[in-house]
Amino acid sequence: MRTSIAVLVLAAACATAEPPVATAPARLEVVPPRAAPPFDARAFAADQLSPADCETAARQIHQNNADQGWTALVACVERTRWPRGEFTILERLTGGFWDLDLQTRADAPRLVARVIALRGGDVEGDIPLAQKSRVPLFTLAAAVRQPDVYRGRWVVIRAAVSEMKANAAYVRETSLRATAREVQVGPTRRTEHSSTTSASADVQTTRFGNASGSARVHSTDRTDSSLVKQKFENERVETGRQAVGRLAQPDPFLEPDKDFIFIARFDGVRPGEDDAPVALLSIAGYYRPNALLIQ
Repeated sequence: MRTSIAVLVLAAACATAEPPVATAPARLEVVPPRAAPPFDARAFAADQLSPADCETAARQIHQNNADQGWTALVACVERTRWPRGEFTILERLTGGFWDLDLQTRADAPRLVARVIALRGGDVEGDIPLAQKSRVPLFTLAAAVRQPDVYRGRWVVIRAAVSEMKANAAYVRETSLRATAREVQVGPTRRTEHSSTTSASADVQTTRFGNASGSARVHSTDRTDSSLVKQKFENERVETGRQAVGRLAQPDPFLEPDKDFIFIARFDGVRPGEDDAPVALLSIAGYYRPNALLIQ
């Protein structure tokens, strides 16, 4: 009897047990990697000690990422208030490493024009240095001589604004010319030379008798002398070439009679007074030249 009850209990338990539920395999979700923060070129340039260090570090970045390296270089040039001088190392910029970027980047002409301004604005001296790297930058003198060849090309011009009308600036090209002059070095030295001359004579006459006399003359010579040294200074001169530059809008910072370094597209020439050609430009930017000229 006990066996029958046990069998019945076991049978009831089996009847009421739920069938096993099949479980799905665990799914592994792939989390995409977090995107790297964008390159902060200004922060990069702010961490550098000198323009030379900044340019060297930009080269290292360029080897892994050309766009970031160029952006870093632009930030190096645009940074102001360097503790050890502005970015004036045009020789390193045009030394070969950056040649392809300087030839193909759209903002390369502006960059070189800015460096020329930081070096003091010697356009005639610095443009040949830039052209060693085949940078498409040219002088106003070359463009005016062959307007059909240079139409649509970039020119860099040092000029002073003579008049502003609406969205146009009338400018006179200027240049820097080395002038030598002598300057005094040290104090003036004065040298005195004294001398005394004595003379005597006997005179015999028939009417007034004999006479004799003597004289003594004392003289002093003074000579002032000082050391002089030849010093070369950069004299600002006007070349006689004029241009009319179109602006996107009137700019109050283009003060008259002050020199600026302009980067502009050359649009051709038109006759001016006395049939002198006047260059037509589309001004893309301008910079104030540094007062200290770097040669």
